[in-house]
Amino acid sequence: IIQTDCMFTLLKHKISAVLFLCFITAVFFTSCCSGTYKCKGDSLSLRFRLLSTDGVDRLFGPDRIYNSRQVRFYSFQGTDTVFHTSSPGPDPQPGRDSVLYLEIEPLEKLFVKWNDTDYDSISLRLFKVDASPCCPDFRSIESFRFNQSADLKEGNWGVMELRK
Repeated sequence: IIQTDCMFTLLKHKISAVLFLCFITAVFFTSCCSGTYKCKGDSLSLRFRLLSTDGVDRLFGPDRIYNSRQVRFYSFQGTDTVFHTSSPGPDPQPGRDSVLYLEIEPLEKLFVKWNDTDYDSISLRLFKVDASPCCPDFRSIESFRFNQSADLKEGNWGVMELRK
């Protein structure tokens, strides 16, 4: 009888330990998944400035040569042309002119129509980010290339300065 009681006590402690471990694991994985936790979606937030080779803003200010509201960003998906909505807005850094904001699904090739006769391309090199146990993975920009230039910028933050 003593041996049986000892086995039941030992079994009871093991079951309690397993249940406690399951509870802690569940709390750990669901705490970051609560309703207030925000995940980064699989989209890219891009900000552009178009500058001349000597640094003069070509979209905003007195020396602009393009109308920022007529600039069109587009890409190709199969045989379809997909136009992406961009909007001008203030540059968060003081003393700088405005920028074009663009929110797109991750893609590797983007085209820009500055006016009826002037077009350029932007190539994006993307990498996959392992988000967390609660959020899906997403893609971010490793670098980008304007037309056939060398890679211009690393990272997904900041304003991309395109020079032509």
